[in-house]
Amino acid sequence: MSDAIKTLIIQPTPVERDSSGWWTHPGYLPEYDDEVTQEQFNDWCARNQVETKVSHMESDVDPDVFESYMNDGQVDCSAWVIQHPVEPGWFILSIHDTEDGPICVWGRRIIS
Repeated sequence: MSDAIKTLIIQPTPVERDSSGWWTHPGYLPEYDDEVTQEQFNDWCARNQVETKVSHMESDVDPDVFESYMNDGQVDCSAWVIQHPVEPGWFILSIHDTEDGPICVWGRRIIS
């Protein structure tokens, strides 16, 4: 593989959430802006040899807390204690907001 095409495979890194609770791995989709197509995302996952899964704030907090977040125009998810997946090997790629509320994107090395 040429150096021009070679991609460094993403590795786990310590998570340091900002004061509002958001965080993105420095190697997570760096070549794209905020709008990423499913095809671009799948290509990035293949190049980095990771599978992904998503945790939703809605599933980890009291329903009243989530409803307040969605209805009060909050932009702070720092109180969300994200539950780590039970299976080994998962690491956080991103904690960000979506139309459906905050999510945590997890990555794990694909075992071949």
